[in-house]
Amino acid sequence: MQYFVGDLLDDQGLVITGTPASGLLTCFTTIDPFLVVHRLFSFALESPYQFRFSTRFTPVECCVPSTIDDIMAATERMKNKIGESESFRVTVRHRRTALDSMSVVRSVAGLISQRVDLKKPDKTVWIEIVGDLTGVSILVPEKDILSIVALQGCKQ
Repeated sequence: MQYFVGDLLDDQGLVITGTPASGLLTCFTTIDPFLVVHRLFSFALESPYQFRFSTRFTPVECCVPSTIDDIMAATERMKNKIGESESFRVTVRHRRTALDSMSVVRSVAGLISQRVDLKKPDKTVWIEIVGDLTGVSILVPEKDILSIVALQGCKQ
């Protein structure tokens, strides 16, 4: 992570921390997290082998305590990123938590008036629950999440 974000993208304020989930790191970057992922995508196309130990990058816009109320409040602040004519879905990834994914999905989806589309949504409310902390973003997974495994699958 230091190499990719700190050195390649020249983020002097990068802070990297471990999580209770094995193999999962979090980074606080002074660069827009979406820009970080988009710029790393270019590097991954040129040299995917460099990413053999870091295989997935997901931008997080907001980090909150892992309670349904806090997750809903974060979503409420960001939901205007979903346009009136756009569809959405809620995706929850969770590790080391007792929160029920479907309870989170139902609570968050109830805040958004736009049309739900589970197969090809325009936007995804992405919720990453890791123990006591939860990251929330509204994104387009195909564009905003860098998955080296998926990238290599596309090149074959």
